[in-house]
Amino acid sequence: MDVLGPLSWSSWIALSIVSALPFIYIFLTKTFNYWKKLGVSGPTPYPIVGTNLYRVLKPGPNVELDWFAKYGKLYGVFNKTAPIITIGEPELIKNVLVKDFHLFSDRKDRPVDHKILNQHLFASRGDDWKRLRSILSPTFTSGKMKKMYPMIRECLTDFLDHLEVYAKDGKDVNIKDMMGNFTMDVIATCAFATKTNSHKDPNNPFVGNAKKIFDFPISRLLPIMLLPKKLSTLLGLSVQDERLNEFFFDVTKQRINERKSVKNSKKYNDFIQLLVDANNNTN
Repeated sequence: MDVLGPLSWSSWIALSIVSALPFIYIFLTKTFNYWKKLGVSGPTPYPIVGTNLYRVLKPGPNVELDWFAKYGKLYGVFNKTAPIITIGEPELIKNVLVKDFHLFSDRKDRPVDHKILNQHLFASRGDDWKRLRSILSPTFTSGKMKKMYPMIRECLTDFLDHLEVYAKDGKDVNIKDMMGNFTMDVIATCAFATKTNSHKDPNNPFVGNAKKIFDFPISRLLPIMLLPKKLSTLLGLSVQDERLNEFFFDVTKQRINERKSVKNSKKYNDFIQLLVDANNNTN
């Protein structure tokens, strides 16, 4: 005799999900004993997010300092399910960055794949990274960097002129914003060959988009932290609005095309020109 009666489709689905939960939990936590097996201490990871949850609840640098004080100079964390070792021992750091650097040249993966951003120096890996590094290394000589000094000096003049107005009026200065504007002007001038005066023109499109680049809304950040990388990429998730990336891609392409123009005989000393010259020399 059928005491419970026939189950509906919704009941079967609910029963299947409940039955699958233990297996899902095992899958999401299968690496969480990795550091424990090796005798390395560290914070307790959580399913799906690993130890990333701590960085949502508290600023990252403060979290690292707390872990350093609690677990010592070597401890293990988890980026979702991937185990990561954190080193606070100077001599060991030196070995990783210098002596044994050929074994540790790769940085951690980007949280989501991007057809352009995956190819820059910080995101490239293996032979691609080595090729880019060999091309860019001659670009950062002290002599070439010194040629940018007049551009930095020009930005400093704008900074001092703006500061002088506050000095004459005896007004309080928001030094964080003012130094941020100065930094923005230097980056725009030296890296993107774009003249900005963030002090007088805070609504400049370059300035506005650059500030948004460093804004990480929790509505965008949280799904990337929770979902597997492949799924985040498939869904087209991004920490920043893709329109911001496109803005700087367009600015860069425009400057590069200007430099490659036969009609343009002006000599530049900014970063884009150094990269154009490096590309020409490589070809």
